[in-house]
Amino acid sequence: MKPAATVAKVAVSLGLGLALAASGATDSEGVNGTVTTVSITSVSGYAGHAFVYAQVSDATFAFPAPTGSGHQSPFFSEWVAQPIASPTCPWIWAVYVFDRATNRQINTPPPNAPPPNFGTSTVLCASPTATPVAQPPQADAAARLDLDLQVTVSPAAASAGSTSVVSAVLSNALSQDLNLYLSMAIEDWSVSSWSIDFGDGQMATRNGVAGTSIQVPHVYQAAGVYDARVIAFISGHAQAAVYDRNGTVHLLRRPFSVEVGNDATATANRRPSRGYLPPQALVGVVPSLGMSMAPPSTTAFRHIDGLRGALTSLAVQLLITREGQLTIDGVPGGWGRSWLTGWRLEGAPSDAPPGVGTVPGGRHPPGEPLRLQWNTPNPIVGGQPRDYVVPVTLFIATRFPDGLVAFYAIRSSFSVSVNFAAESG
Repeated sequence: MKPAATVAKVAVSLGLGLALAASGATDSEGVNGTVTTVSITSVSGYAGHAFVYAQVSDATFAFPAPTGSGHQSPFFSEWVAQPIASPTCPWIWAVYVFDRATNRQINTPPPNAPPPNFGTSTVLCASPTATPVAQPPQADAAARLDLDLQVTVSPAAASAGSTSVVSAVLSNALSQDLNLYLSMAIEDWSVSSWSIDFGDGQMATRNGVAGTSIQVPHVYQAAGVYDARVIAFISGHAQAAVYDRNGTVHLLRRPFSVEVGNDATATANRRPSRGYLPPQALVGVVPSLGMSMAPPSTTAFRHIDGLRGALTSLAVQLLITREGQLTIDGVPGGWGRSWLTGWRLEGAPSDAPPGVGTVPGGRHPPGEPLRLQWNTPNPIVGGQPRDYVVPVTLFIATRFPDGLVAFYAIRSSFSVSVNFAAESG
C-alpha cells in the first residue's frame, strides 16, 4: 500500500539522442562485393518526436530494414533493449540487421570493438522522443506512466464520520511517457473521465470537464485504513509510424486511449466518544399585581412576597447555575448555551378566579405570564409560618459547541410569603 501522497518522477537522459544513432552507422560487404551501410534513420512527428528505423544503403540503393517477417524488403532488423546504467543513457536499443535471403547479420562489430559489445555496431540511446517504428512498448514505460498521477487524501487521518477529500493531479509530463508507451507522438490528449474507488466499497465517477485534477469529498463511516485509488481515462490523437508490406515507413494519425491510476492511504480513526452534560437551572419569577407583567429585563427572584387575595402575574425566567458541557473522550470540550422554550405549572391550582389563573399541567411559551392568587396567609407549622412552594417544570434547549441542540425538562420551584391582605379594614 502506498503512502498518503504517492508521486515519483523518473528522469531519462536524452543526452545522446539521435546523435548516438549517427555514430551507429556501420559498413559491411554485401553479397555482390559492394559495401553496404547500416544506419538509423528518423521520420519527424509532432513536438520534436522522431520515429526511427534501421536502413541499409550503398551507392545505388537504400532499403529499410523493418522488424517482423511480413515485409518484402531484402533486409530485416531486430531491436533489443539493453540496460547500460550510464548517467547519460540508462539503456539502449541494440539493432541487429540481417539479409533476409541468407539470414546473415550484416552489422556485426569488428573484432577489436571496445566494450560493452552487444554483438552489433548499431546502437541507439532509448528516448521517449525517439520511438522505433512498429516496436512493442517497453514495460518500464507503463510503470513510469502510472507515476505521473499524484493521489492524496486530506486529512491523511480523520475521524470516522467526518469528511475526507480525495485529490488527484495529472502532471504535464504525461505526454512524454505516452510517446514511449504507445509508440506514438502525442498530438493532443485530455482526460475524458475519472474513476474513484474510495476503498470502503464506495465508488464515484466524474467527467473530464475538471481538466487534469479533481477533488472528491467522501465520508468513511467506519474506522480503518483504506486504499483510495483514482484512475484517469485519457483519450486523444497521436501520430504513429508503420511499415507497409514493402517495408516503407508511413505516418498515420490515430486515436488512442489509456488509463492512468494511482492510490493513497486514507486512515479513519475511531469516532471520539462525545458526552453532553445537561445544564443545571432554577426557575426565577418577576411579580406584578393584576394582569400586567414586568418587563423581561427585570431581575428574577427565587422568593417573593404575595398580597393575600390579589391576583399576581409572574414572568417566568430561566436562571442557569451551570451551563451544559460537551466532553470528548472524557475531556471537557466547551460550554453550551441554553434558553427557555416553555414552562409548566405543577401541583395544585391556586386561589385565582376560574378562567383567570393558570391551570396546572399545561405547557406555556416562555413569554406567557404565570397568574396565581393566595387568599389565605402562610400556614403555621410548629409555631412558624411556612411559605407556599410553587413547583414549575422548565423546558430548556441547549446548543453545544459541536452544533448539537439538546432539549431538557428540569423541575424547579420558587417560594411565596403571604402575610398581608391586598385591602384592609
